[in-house]
Amino acid sequence: MAGGTSIWFSKDAKTDPKEIFNLRLLYLVITVAWAGAFYGFDQGNIGGILVLPSFKHSFGLNAANTVDRKGTIAAMLSAGASVGAILAWPTSDILGRKWSVFFWGVVFVIGAAMQMISNYEVLLAGRFLGGLGVGASSMLSPQFLAENSPRSIRGSLVATYNLMIVTCLALAFWINYGVSLWQVDASDESQWRTSMAIQLIPGALMCIMIPFALETPRYLVNHGKSERALDNLSKLRKLPKVHPYVQIEYQEMEAQAQSEQEVRQGHSIWAVLQDIFLNASNRRRLFLAVMIFLFHKLTGTDTLNYYAPSVFAMIGIQGNSTTLLATGVYGIVKVVTTLFYVGYLVDRVGRRIPLLVGATIQASCMLYLGLYIRFAGVGATTTSGGTPAGGIVGVIAIYLYAFGWSFGHSVACYVVAAEIFPTRIRSLCMAFCFFVNWIVDYGITTASPRMLAEMAWGTFLLFAMLTYLGVVFIFFCLPEMKGRSLESMDDLFSRSIWTMWRHAYPTEEEKVRRDVQDMMRLGQEEKAEVTASHVEQVR
Repeated sequence: MAGGTSIWFSKDAKTDPKEIFNLRLLYLVITVAWAGAFYGFDQGNIGGILVLPSFKHSFGLNAANTVDRKGTIAAMLSAGASVGAILAWPTSDILGRKWSVFFWGVVFVIGAAMQMISNYEVLLAGRFLGGLGVGASSMLSPQFLAENSPRSIRGSLVATYNLMIVTCLALAFWINYGVSLWQVDASDESQWRTSMAIQLIPGALMCIMIPFALETPRYLVNHGKSERALDNLSKLRKLPKVHPYVQIEYQEMEAQAQSEQEVRQGHSIWAVLQDIFLNASNRRRLFLAVMIFLFHKLTGTDTLNYYAPSVFAMIGIQGNSTTLLATGVYGIVKVVTTLFYVGYLVDRVGRRIPLLVGATIQASCMLYLGLYIRFAGVGATTTSGGTPAGGIVGVIAIYLYAFGWSFGHSVACYVVAAEIFPTRIRSLCMAFCFFVNWIVDYGITTASPRMLAEMAWGTFLLFAMLTYLGVVFIFFCLPEMKGRSLESMDDLFSRSIWTMWRHAYPTEEEKVRRDVQDMMRLGQEEKAEVTASHVEQVR
């Protein structure tokens, strides 16, 4: 199953009942992870499509308007996604996780279909509507996966969403490369439409499959449907309701729900906002998650993803098809590294160390690109017209950047945001995190064509410095989430965010919510007393 290799490497997974790694869980992971294809295909498609002569002809791109229109077309999806991320919060809490995923999947499919129409205004509207589905799904999918996953492989399963992003990103790069080789007239729209249409497939598959998935037990417990929650949990784990593994997980859900209700009754927006801003633990979690998302975007990955052909051209790679080929290799590096992250790193090594190492690699590669372009000049070539040695090193730096990204910022923010919040506030907090993610994405994507044209080397230097700053923040403020139950985060964030580096790695006792441990220990003691009394009576 996706992320299943972690079962062979993770110490926690080896001690879990083997029944919990079952086909029902595999079906759920595949179904929800399809949402990652929405964003992956768009990221990979649009940068290559924008340079196709047939696309330029269909949408009236010319020397006078190309820079501005490129930025607007690419960024319109991010604009819709920022709105979609916010709108996903009420639907997630009202419709439930399952039917929210379905609803926003339908919205995406409609938007993707509209992008097939060769009209500039309809294209923008379709990209905004598709963006609503992408933004909502980017919040809902990690949430859905985290709330349904066994804790020993939770990181791997949540990261399958990101694995689907980079896989479809790479596929889109190669599809663009393939259609760029077609010998077609500029008026032949089949070239760009072939690339654009591919995103309809995963959208349709997800909408067909999601009705047969189970609603998350945590959502059901939080909304007073405890019996159904226990039933769904038993089905998901393929264990009887009385099994100790099921009971501990279920009792942690109940304990957190009761704790939330004791502090503040209800699920109204006012109750949720009070929970977030009047509770120091919850404020710390929101601050941490938002900052991780900010640094995730400020690495400059969107500039590379959306405009990779232009960046390769800046370091001396010549020819439209050649830059698309180099972009395709960039996508493959991301897929291979993300597979390694999902299959091994995230649930064995954890979230924290790979992020620190990966972000440092990204920052160093961006620094090299900035310095090379500064001293060699944009589009530098050798006397024979080929790529100079420094440019070839620049290509390697971009591939190393993809390597660092894929087991660093690519996945960590999604996994962390899905893990750290209590159930009642999880939807709103994740919605806000993804709103920040997409609104910053919109700003960077819109500005990137002009930044690359006017700032050139300064663009890469800026991203390098911001990424180094993020490494410092992550070291001091991000604790390790590996092995902890979702409900045990309450105990973890009772501490100051700035001291998290001292408590980064959990002990065995810290992996389960403290009050549930006490309750289980008390139950075992009472059982031992009853047994001893019975033995004494027999004597």
